[in-house]
Amino acid sequence: MPKKHWGDFFLYLGRVFLLLILLAVLLPKLAVVCNIWVSSLLHNEDKPMGNPMKVEAPGWTKSVLQLFPISQKE
Repeated sequence: MPKKHWGDFFLYLGRVFLLLILLAVLLPKLAVVCNIWVSSLLHNEDKPMGNPMKVEAPGWTKSVLQLFPISQKE
């Protein structure tokens, strides 16, 4: 059974921390680049997706779940 040295352990630990730091720095940048790339593929001005004449209402007009029923007094 080979004997483990403390120096090897600390080198391994240092490599793990270095990879974690690189991952924490580079992963958000990679996500931004992929987001820009995918949005440029989806939003092609030559071939728009969907109906360009459709007007979408902002937000929800009615709540789906009503905790307290609204009384209709008119």
